[in-house]
Amino acid sequence: MRRFLDTLCTLACLALLASGIASAADSGPYESPDRIREAARQHVLARADDFPGEVRVTTSRLDSRLRLHRCEAPLATYDSPNGLRPGRNVVGVRCDAPRPWKLYVTVNIATLQPVVVAARALARGQTLAAGDLRLEKRDTSRLHRAYFTDVAGLLGQRTRRQVAAGRLLHPGLVERRRLVRRGTLVQLLARHGALQVRVKGKALEDGTLGDRVRVRNTASGRTVTGEVVASGVVAVSP
Repeated sequence: MRRFLDTLCTLACLALLASGIASAADSGPYESPDRIREAARQHVLARADDFPGEVRVTTSRLDSRLRLHRCEAPLATYDSPNGLRPGRNVVGVRCDAPRPWKLYVTVNIATLQPVVVAARALARGQTLAAGDLRLEKRDTSRLHRAYFTDVAGLLGQRTRRQVAAGRLLHPGLVERRRLVRRGTLVQLLARHGALQVRVKGKALEDGTLGDRVRVRNTASGRTVTGEVVASGVVAVSP
């Protein structure tokens, strides 16, 4: 993708329509590079709702040697064949009159979103609390790993390794605490209104809060499936 964009920009600059390029010796008004770049930027901003978060658009500088005749008609803009996506793109800008020309402008689309980062240094195996995490705006177009946008969803999980303050949290850095371990004894909890019945069982698989796991009732030998509701407790339907 990057190689395609680089090639496209290079060819566009070198292969502008001959009728639209004036040599250094030509006289007459020229099109403003800033106006061309702004046309490309506005083309993207008009599509801001297509992207997540807050959108910021920057454009690359144009070659100062370009001499394009001033366009008497409004500048036309269009997507490249690959369309628009967060990150690096190109946008076509075209003049139709009086002397047609066209070129591609490199644009960068930054998508700023609140993501979860470590509010302070975290130790390996630390159970995450609200004070350990905070939201911070980052350009998600530059993130190459999955990320979290909700602090509450991480509370109670544990870190797999040390995490520096300010570091982005991603799934490889945290794990949900196992409340049920395969092969260990657990309590099978059956509720019916205000009535609760507890019997012993043996977990047949690991489980974290909210997981559904299989448990063998040690008294009856029957295997049932229930939801992990606490450490060593699996709730089943009566």
